Amino acid sequence: MMHVLLSRFIRHARTSRPWGIGLIAGVLLLTVLGNAVCFYFFERGTHPDLTFEDSLWYSIISITTIGYGDFSATTTAARMSTVLFVIIIGLSTFSILFGTIIDWFTEIALRGDRGMSTIHARNHTLVVHFPSESRVRQLVRELKTDAQTEIIIVSDKIDALPFQEKNVSFVRGCTVSEETYRRASIEYASKAVVLATNYSDNNSDAIVASASSVIDHLKPEIHLVAECLDDEHRMLFDSVNTDAIVSVMRIAGNILVQESQDPGVSQLFDIITSNYEGDTLFSALVDTASDSSYSELSKQFIEKDINLLAVTRGEKTFTTFRQIKPEKGDNVVYLASNRLTWNLMIS
Repeated sequence: MMHVLLSRFIRHARTSRPWGIGLIAGVLLLTVLGNAVCFYFFERGTHPDLTFEDSLWYSIISITTIGYGDFSATTTAARMSTVLFVIIIGLSTFSILFGTIIDWFTEIALRGDRGMSTIHARNHTLVVHFPSESRVRQLVRELKTDAQTEIIIVSDKIDALPFQEKNVSFVRGCTVSEETYRRASIEYASKAVVLATNYSDNNSDAIVASASSVIDHLKPEIHLVAECLDDEHRMLFDSVNTDAIVSVMRIAGNILVQESQDPGVSQLFDIITSNYEGDTLFSALVDTASDSSYSELSKQFIEKDINLLAVTRGEKTFTTFRQIKPEKGDNVVYLASNRLTWNLMIS
């Protein structure tokens, strides 16, 4: 009867992790102490040198099934208490405790793989939506120029990541839900890239705009880049404070036309837009004005292997610079082997 009740208690405790683990551990501790007290009380008459520490040692070693044999029960009462505390209660509780702990950690790992856990990250990048494995893997590869960069992929279209990458985690959930982004530690994220849901989905731009709006609401200062499939849908982003809206399909179409007219253009774009091959496109914020024009400064840049390509000022983009002087707040786009600050560029 006692064994049945114990089994029911342990089964109930195992289903109530982590509270159940603490309960089972408490029962195990009481069992160790109960057996030690009984052993000390019943055996000290035949072993005058026996201490309570010896009894506690005997109890622990017996329950863990090690049993060194340096102490053993000799009286009937001590043996009965050993049967009760060690064999009936202790061994079962000890086995169940460690089994439950292993199950708990396994469950935590599985929840992480399935995107159900909260990811504790800092200064990380969110990649929202999973249009295809090849698309996401290519994006992750480009983002991870720094080995320490941590990326969290957010999507409700997959049950688990189909690939394993260092410092890449997964959060499964609705991409327009605040709770999903809380689990992705959005309050500590530095960047967010919101991809199209599917390149054949006519509703993709609306969903991307909605997800971007939630992200902007939760962390307005995050650097937010959104992918737009149809230029006619850009109005959907008017109320969202995105740092950039990238029309991938239009850009791809432009490159196809350019390549058909001027062979070699697509190869150039492959190199300058990759973080792994040759020089790469970078941008730098101008934080000090200058009396020299961009045209004059570009000659200095060339000597440092820096090629100035464009200057953005508000909504305007300049690709010729003869009469334009640097103003605070300008953003310069350049081609180089390393990322530089404006002060390093002009020094």
